[in-house]
Amino acid sequence: MSMKHLLTGLLLCLPIHTLCVPLLTTQGIVKADNGFPIEYATVTLLNASDSTLITGTVTDSLGSFSINHDYRPSIMRVSALGYIERFLNNPRGNIGEIFLESSVTRLGEVVVKGQRPMAKIKGDGIQLTVSDTYLATTGTALDLLGKMPFVTRDRAELAVIGKGTPLIYLNGREIRDISEIEQLPSSSIRNVEVITNPGARYASTVNSVIRITTLAPVGEGFSASDRTTVGYKHYLYLFEQVNLNYRHSGLDLFGMLNYENYRERPAYDNHTVQYLTSGTVNSDNRGSEFSKYPVYQGKIGFNYNMTAHNFGLYYDFSYRPADIRSWSTTERFLNSVLYDNLAQSYDGHRRNRQHLVSAYYQGCIGKWELSANFDAIRQINGKVTDEQETSTANPSRVFSTVNDVTNRLIAGNVIASFPAWKGNIRFGSEISDIHRTDMYSSDADFISYNDTRINESTYALFAEAFQRFGVVELSAGLRWEHTATQYYLFDKKQYYQSRSYNNLAPSAGISLPVGNISTRLNYSRKTTRPAFEQLSSAIRYIDRYSYESGNPALQPIYRDYLSLSASWKGLVVEMDFTSTKNYFMWQTKPYPGFSDATLLTMENMPRFNSYSVMVNYSRAIGCWRPDIMAALQYQDFSVNHNGRELKLDRPIGMFRLNNAIHLPLEIWLNVDFSSRTSGDGDNFYMKGFWTCDLGLYKSFANETWSIKLQLNDLFDTWRQEFISYDAVSSISARKLLNTRDLSLSLRYNFNPARSRYKGRGAANSDKSRL
Repeated sequence: MSMKHLLTGLLLCLPIHTLCVPLLTTQGIVKADNGFPIEYATVTLLNASDSTLITGTVTDSLGSFSINHDYRPSIMRVSALGYIERFLNNPRGNIGEIFLESSVTRLGEVVVKGQRPMAKIKGDGIQLTVSDTYLATTGTALDLLGKMPFVTRDRAELAVIGKGTPLIYLNGREIRDISEIEQLPSSSIRNVEVITNPGARYASTVNSVIRITTLAPVGEGFSASDRTTVGYKHYLYLFEQVNLNYRHSGLDLFGMLNYENYRERPAYDNHTVQYLTSGTVNSDNRGSEFSKYPVYQGKIGFNYNMTAHNFGLYYDFSYRPADIRSWSTTERFLNSVLYDNLAQSYDGHRRNRQHLVSAYYQGCIGKWELSANFDAIRQINGKVTDEQETSTANPSRVFSTVNDVTNRLIAGNVIASFPAWKGNIRFGSEISDIHRTDMYSSDADFISYNDTRINESTYALFAEAFQRFGVVELSAGLRWEHTATQYYLFDKKQYYQSRSYNNLAPSAGISLPVGNISTRLNYSRKTTRPAFEQLSSAIRYIDRYSYESGNPALQPIYRDYLSLSASWKGLVVEMDFTSTKNYFMWQTKPYPGFSDATLLTMENMPRFNSYSVMVNYSRAIGCWRPDIMAALQYQDFSVNHNGRELKLDRPIGMFRLNNAIHLPLEIWLNVDFSSRTSGDGDNFYMKGFWTCDLGLYKSFANETWSIKLQLNDLFDTWRQEFISYDAVSSISARKLLNTRDLSLSLRYNFNPARSRYKGRGAANSDKSRL
């Protein structure tokens, strides 16, 4: 910030009591018409007689402001870039919420756009403006998120560098199905926030969050949208989704139908070395797979929005069957001598059903903002396999397995916030109750029958404070969680595996400008509890020499994050330090009762540290919009391998260059290049790769119609190759996937009006553990 800007801000915020007259305090919250707070909105008081400036301020990250002024008649002007300004006569005291309407000015086919930087440091992460920028033409929200700073995309999977898979929120509601993101057009998004240091309001298991805010819905009556995608990735595939909405006054009725038909044929080539008491075993395993997994999904719900109170509910049902056939061969060598040839065939059928009921309330009572969320989930998952195995050294095996899993989750949270001193305080509580049963059986005597039941309850309390002192913003939060787990094996409680956790997760941050550079320093402590399958004691059959099991004694992972972020114009930089305790790692052990067989299970690892630096730069050069991201990750990690310490500390580099080119006829061409160098991540050595994607996008009739042609992995260069290490084995894996993907997407919007559902969901991290 320049000295001129600093002095101007100080003069505008100069307390009126220096004029020695009685004072009034006027305060309020500025929000967009979709209900979300607007940061950096300008609030000025003008003299009612001649419109001269009396005083002014800007809103904080929660949209709040407070102004001291005298009793003379005045007019308040509230404005923000991208919104229609509002005027209020003679404001006094707490005036509550002020809603600004979205504004997009068009001159013929020319869109008038501000020259503000698209990316900036905001609160606990990075915010990017999407509306009225080239990012709005990306295609789907999933396409857009894959281009965000420090976010990587692998097909339909997103990850924040160094933080893993993020929770995704759409207008405050947690997204549980990625198809909803694929359906949302990027042109309907106002901004995206990449939260690399989630605060105490989020569960201690959440390491990263992406928040999407859409443009305000307009219009009333009936609206509909349809998205059809046809593609070819060795096989033809189809995605079809229809959204319906009816709006009248404050009432929204909405529904969704989704169908997907997808097939793929991955292949793999693995080489395993095992150091056993009987000698060194080398295995060469090759195989292929054919799978098809359609999706049938439907949703129905309602919202009711009043001036100060909003509430809603929806029911979602999904059915996800899958049929998988695979074939593989394995050659096993003991001390370099071939002693067995295995041939396996596998025919599996999975039937997964999920019922979800979600409800929410948001409202204001005086200065207080309140929200509540409730979720109930029931999952019924069944899997049946028929397997055949032939061996040159042992008798053939033909057997079947059955695995039935049911999950039930009931969760809720309540959050309240109110203005305090120079900022806000937010506090709340969250509770979840999970019941899981897992039965695994086989008609083979060499596979153990297993019947487990897990009951888990979690209670959480949290508080956060946000304060602004001039240009300095401070935040601090603390979350306490108590988790009690009861583990049953054949209906008998297992006291060693039944445990309770008490966890404190603090977070803190400070942001301030250094000249024209915005900076922020954050600290947070996070935890990762084992997934229920990782705690299961059921032993699953891989082949006659390999078995797999969970570990009921597995302890949670604890991570301490320290990060420094900075932004200047189109440049964003972040440096992270992470200290990890109890990391989960697969370990190979001798299988009890079989001298030549092994059991693969998970164990906790000692504490280790990792470091990363990430840089993202974007700007406009005529019709060209380049966006460059580079990252470097390093870890101080080692494992015990074959009786010696093996250091895994080779750094990994990542580079991405996205190019958006504005062609005539309002066509956008995207040419995106990304690569990753070889290096070590956790107990893996990962080999590098590069890929190039092409896309063409064109919309018609003011976004009523749009078409996108996409070709991913143009040169078929994407590969997944790695080497994993544990105490007695190493596995060199090479996966061959169908990554060259040609697709054509057509989208039609009739009287577009997006649902105004604002629920945030409850126990979102527990949902993913199911």
